[in-house]
Amino acid sequence: MISKKTPLLVSLVIPTYNSSKFLKECLDSVINQTYKNIEIIVVDNNSIDATKSIAKQYTKKVYNQGPERSAQVNYGVSKAKGKYVYKIDSDFLLEKDVVEQAVKKANEGFDAVIVHNTPDHTKSWIAKIRKFEVDMYKYDITHSSARFVDKKVFEAIGGFNESITAGEDYDFQNKLNRAGYKTGFIEAEAIHLGEPTNIWKHMIKYYKYGKDFVNYQKANKEETPKQLGFVRGVYIKNWKKFLTNPILGIGFITYNLFKYLFGGVGFLNGKLS
Repeated sequence: MISKKTPLLVSLVIPTYNSSKFLKECLDSVINQTYKNIEIIVVDNNSIDATKSIAKQYTKKVYNQGPERSAQVNYGVSKAKGKYVYKIDSDFLLEKDVVEQAVKKANEGFDAVIVHNTPDHTKSWIAKIRKFEVDMYKYDITHSSARFVDKKVFEAIGGFNESITAGEDYDFQNKLNRAGYKTGFIEAEAIHLGEPTNIWKHMIKYYKYGKDFVNYQKANKEETPKQLGFVRGVYIKNWKKFLTNPILGIGFITYNLFKYLFGGVGFLNGKLS
């Protein structure tokens, strides 16, 4: 009798903080994956809403750890039993074959796999503009980052840098690149449900990100100009999108002017403080 090999275990690590709005949709998309040999690890940061009670309906592995996402993910990985670990933010919905495609790509010899995160354009006009931009980054390693990775590789590069709270995904990918690990892409996507609906609050977030990017720049001096620059090669590569979608193109340029203004002020403030 020929025995079939048990599929490799994949540990899905989900950091949460007051995440009850979208967590059920996220976890439903996880348990409905075509790849079934998974474990779900939720690491919460002292939520005061129903986050923990929702999470416990799906997994016994619900922990409390802070102070930020990077520390939460690192803690979750330390509890993981899987061959691979996959960081999923709590407001993302996975297409049904994301994990299956990622495992297949890893079996082709890749140490890490990039799952494209695309905005849910139905949430707001800001989300439409963000999708116009973000979808240009699919298959572009300069502006993408792996969240699915061999656990041993994750540990070898020290996981996420816990001093970086803005740009931690970029920093993680940069560490993979510097160490010579091989990163692949898959077609299946994760859809961001928690898109911004209030432009002012969104810009305040970029101001705070700007302050935090001081730490990112210290650790990524060579990569910062390419990854955070206003004019990026990927925009030029996709110049036809601007011609075929002129309204979105103008909205994108306007949006980015404000984003860089608020982020730049925050960055300068962070440098001076």
